[in-house]
Amino acid sequence: MDHNAIVEEILRRVAQKISETEGSCAECTDCGGKPGLLILTQDHGTDCHATLENEALKARYHTDCALMHHYEVDLDAYEAVVLFNLSCDAMAALASGACDTAYTRLASKAILSGKKVYVPTEEVELYQYRETAPAAYYNMMQQKLDLLVASGVVICAQASLEQVILGNASPVPAAAAPVCAAAPAAPAPVAPAPVAACCEEKAVRIEKRVLTEKDLIEANMSGVTKVHIGEKTIVTALAKDAAKDRGMTIVRDED
Repeated sequence: MDHNAIVEEILRRVAQKISETEGSCAECTDCGGKPGLLILTQDHGTDCHATLENEALKARYHTDCALMHHYEVDLDAYEAVVLFNLSCDAMAALASGACDTAYTRLASKAILSGKKVYVPTEEVELYQYRETAPAAYYNMMQQKLDLLVASGVVICAQASLEQVILGNASPVPAAAAPVCAAAPAAPAPVAPAPVAACCEEKAVRIEKRVLTEKDLIEANMSGVTKVHIGEKTIVTALAKDAAKDRGMTIVRDED
């Protein structure tokens, strides 16, 4: 190859590289400086695609799908993450910190990085077994989910997901998320009073001006079923729902 041919080949490659770089920059300008919203799913589906293409969310965020990038994404570019396909295996892995898939590793990193993490209620596989699972086993799995909630993961219905992410609505505990009160344990084979054995009462006193949902979730994870509070303690609506869902009793001091 003569000198002119070499120069032309170099110029061709440089021009090609510039073209590729400009194309990449053009794609980035679509973000318009918006914060990122990452859709994290194990498999493409109708709801995750609808969230990705949601016009209200796209007006606020640059939406993206981790699966389309084979989970090779920079989490620093995203402000919030929406988890779809939260299987029981994935939930247990996240709760234990033993993440062995690209999906769970990225989800765990999002939680550890303090990202806003949302999960549509309909995407929580555990809820599918609320009527069939033995109460003891279901409650054990529920505690793993409670751990994620206590770590900042927000669970809300798909229908309200958009407004919750945009900050226009507060997440409401899903009616589909039953706990001990909704699923009493089956009697033990030889125990004459199985209810007493399963629902042994454990009480604790919480001295706070405002009793929150997180307070009750953390107490319930320790086996607490009754919470004593001061006469003037304010109980939030979410805390009341959490207590009802978990079969807990809130006892207020009398005058």
